[in-house]
Amino acid sequence: MTANAMIRLDDLHKSFGSLHVLRGVSLSIDRGEVVCIIGPSGSGKSTLLRCMNYLEEPEAGRITIDGQNAYRDIVNDKIKNYSTRQIAATREKIGMVFQQFNLFPHLTALQNIMEAPRQVKHMKKSEAEQKARSLLAQVGLSEKADQYPQELSGGQQQRVAIARALAMDPEVMLFDEATSALDPELVGEVLEIMRELAVGGMTMAVVT
Repeated sequence: MTANAMIRLDDLHKSFGSLHVLRGVSLSIDRGEVVCIIGPSGSGKSTLLRCMNYLEEPEAGRITIDGQNAYRDIVNDKIKNYSTRQIAATREKIGMVFQQFNLFPHLTALQNIMEAPRQVKHMKKSEAEQKARSLLAQVGLSEKADQYPQELSGGQQQRVAIARALAMDPEVMLFDEATSALDPELVGEVLEIMRELAVGGMTMAVVT
């Protein structure tokens, strides 16, 4: 592990019933590094990514984020989970963009981006709106602020999803096959946003 490591996974194991998906996986991602996780379908790539922000809970192994044990500790060979508040604080450092966008269908693009800062960080509405509009501009969707997800193309929805993740000021971005649900002609616009984040020094793990 280097002194600059942002995420470190040590000997991670995860099973679903009798299916042992992750078998002692170890990985280190330095601050500002972009790591692509590749492999055949069903090999556990998405599961590994979901373990990084504890959407999936591994049975064994250690997760370290920014030099600190994340989500739980191991005491006398027994797993001791951290409090809900501690886990939530760690998760705020990690933004995740999903394959299926997962936007709230009843909220506009602007409202989707404002939701987490308002609910989690208790940001003032005016401040959250200003931030959301700035992020929409960053992903090239300023003119789509008042449109609902069903009124947007797949590429536009995914760019809103990226802006929504960035609204929490994460230190790490996880992309779980973020372009696989898009038509080929829409992939480029999402990849361009990801390239810009990488150039800007964002730590990223990308499942392709």
